[in-house]
Amino acid sequence: MNRKLALIPAILLLALCIPAVKWGLADLNAYTTRHEVSKWESENRLPVPEELTKARVAIETALNWSRAPEYYDYLGRLHHYNALISDNPLLKSTALQEALVSYRHSNSLRPQWPYTQANIALIKAKSGEFDQEYQHMIRQSVSSGPWENGVNIALTEAGLLGWLSLNMDERKMIIDNIRRGIRRNPDHIKVILNRYNKRSLICANLQRDVYQRKLCGV
Repeated sequence: MNRKLALIPAILLLALCIPAVKWGLADLNAYTTRHEVSKWESENRLPVPEELTKARVAIETALNWSRAPEYYDYLGRLHHYNALISDNPLLKSTALQEALVSYRHSNSLRPQWPYTQANIALIKAKSGEFDQEYQHMIRQSVSSGPWENGVNIALTEAGLLGWLSLNMDERKMIIDNIRRGIRRNPDHIKVILNRYNKRSLICANLQRDVYQRKLCGV
């Protein structure tokens, strides 16, 4: 009996260690994905398929150990990258839907995270789905993270893609989002505006100040 009682602390300690071990294994694999994505961003380029596969295998392994919302966000980004590098319309569409599924998982686990909300809006826009979810995610991300750089960039593109589907209040949200975005990252915002040929439209609606002049050149 005494020997059995002596084992109880060891069993309890082991039970407490298991979650920590799982977290450690998950984060070890997620590090590979973080490193790869950070490298692509710092080099301002899209990944090649081999790099994308490596990062995806790593984050899927991490998810086998932990269902952390951050990991679903990374998986969503990788599916989005897959859509960006694909020349096949069907594969591109499938990758966007897979990204949407991953971001929705993340949002269900972390419903106040503005980056996830903005990315859902962006993926919906790229899929041509300008519905209530798209509009709701724009409103939510503006509310949750109005000054977050990644949110400003994602919402700029999402808003321009769905401009005709937005009501006046939602268009003002996008204009205000761009106004905040050009204070921190005017070059990136300008690239997006030029990509969709919306620079004149946005410049006409921005408040006249030093940031508007820097973006619009007037």
